[in-house]
Amino acid sequence: MPSTIKLADLEKKTGKDGEESLRPLRLLCELLGKSLRQMSYLIRGLDEPGKSTGALRCYRDIVEWAVLAELAISERLQWGGDTILVRDGLLRSKSFTTNVFPLLDQAIRTGIARHAARNVSVSLVGVAKQSAVLSRLAVSLELEATFHKPYPCYARVPADIEEECYNFDRTWLSTYETTDPDDVGKRLYQSMGALFLVKFGDRPMDPVWPVDVAVWQINQAERTLGQLALDAQQGFPIPDYPMCIQRAHEFAKLSGLEITVLQDLLVSGMTSGLSDTESERLLRLKYLGQNLAAIRYKEG
Repeated sequence: MPSTIKLADLEKKTGKDGEESLRPLRLLCELLGKSLRQMSYLIRGLDEPGKSTGALRCYRDIVEWAVLAELAISERLQWGGDTILVRDGLLRSKSFTTNVFPLLDQAIRTGIARHAARNVSVSLVGVAKQSAVLSRLAVSLELEATFHKPYPCYARVPADIEEECYNFDRTWLSTYETTDPDDVGKRLYQSMGALFLVKFGDRPMDPVWPVDVAVWQINQAERTLGQLALDAQQGFPIPDYPMCIQRAHEFAKLSGLEITVLQDLLVSGMTSGLSDTESERLLRLKYLGQNLAAIRYKEG
């Protein structure tokens, strides 16, 4: 996606018709009754010079939440009796405004409750590779050997300690349960998770990861994290990190054949209006600086 794209172009992906329509994003807009512009202040930076990079990161985050919401809410998806939905990242977001995120939170809660009514248990967690809390507490955790156990273990982070680790608005920490209604009865927050530090491996020096458990499912945390540990212990190439996330990364990234095909399509489009001589020069440029021997013999 080019950094020069405009918000109006992304809005087309929320439409019902056309090849540009993105189903999860369209469903999210319909579910919340909001346009893409209304969902986030950050994404409006697409129309402002110098802010497009941050706005595109915001757009990607919103799309990831849209996919998660569809998985949790859609009635056409029939999950097994005990399913864990894993988000790559914590269950909180600055991408949404404080009055839109609560709508998303309530929609996901309602969807999961609907599954529960059919005796289908759906748990929601978010796993990150780093957090300000883990960075701040790393030394003390090591000195006290908190996670130096020969088995998987976890510890919930107290709210007062978590609050001391961040220097921005506490809506990042606040959930429905910890906020009070404003004058018009609305709760403003940007989180639906309770933070845990978790060691999935069974060796004392295995890595510790920050994990958000859905705040309304804290009473199921032991079972959920135990099941997630079984998946994480199969993790590769990152050891003791949920394999489901690593597999998702493999499917999402472009490499090998996909990049070659995309590059050929790009070059074909660029040469379509050029003369034969100019096209040949462009094709030479394509291979300029590449180690052709490494490509041929898979070296390097």
